Amino acid sequence: MKRLICMMAILMGVVVAQAADRVKLVKGDKDIFHVEATAVVVIDDHKTMIDRRDQTADVYYTSKGEEEYQKFVEDLDRAHLSFTTYFNEKKKKAIQMTMADQADDAEYTLKIKVTKMNVGNAGGMIWGMSKKAGGAQIEGTMQLIDNATGEAVCEFEFEKVKGLLSPTFRARAISVYRYLADELLKAVK
Repeated sequence: MKRLICMMAILMGVVVAQAADRVKLVKGDKDIFHVEATAVVVIDDHKTMIDRRDQTADVYYTSKGEEEYQKFVEDLDRAHLSFTTYFNEKKKKAIQMTMADQADDAEYTLKIKVTKMNVGNAGGMIWGMSKKAGGAQIEGTMQLIDNATGEAVCEFEFEKVKGLLSPTFRARAISVYRYLADELLKAVK
């Protein structure tokens, strides 16, 4: 009986850890997302640290060839567009802020700094593992900046945001940025 209770406690701990919020407000007021406004999204991840390689992305991919780094950047740029699209499509009515890739008249700028990225792999497909095994994973910070004052309105930290498994990096990157948008929506609701 003790063994069963212990196993149930461990299982509940694992479930709670998996359901944890990946994006956390660390400073400021998230209510700004409930005001009708536009925010330009700027994502800094082209030279992020690649997990378990101890190299930045530009160094790591350029060592494989300049074309490899260019492909990496193109895949990430496509994923950035996916973040913006997904945020705008999935937001509830209470969230009035709209994200944009470019807007000269935007009131805010959402700066996303990815400090570490695990680019994932296609290995999970071979072994038939879970849908996220081998998916890309990112961590970093987000700041919503008021363009009129240059001040940060609110700041977030994110960690262990993981996307779905895919044989191509482009699909893994798109997936991880969609999950980041989803986690941001949960954090500001």
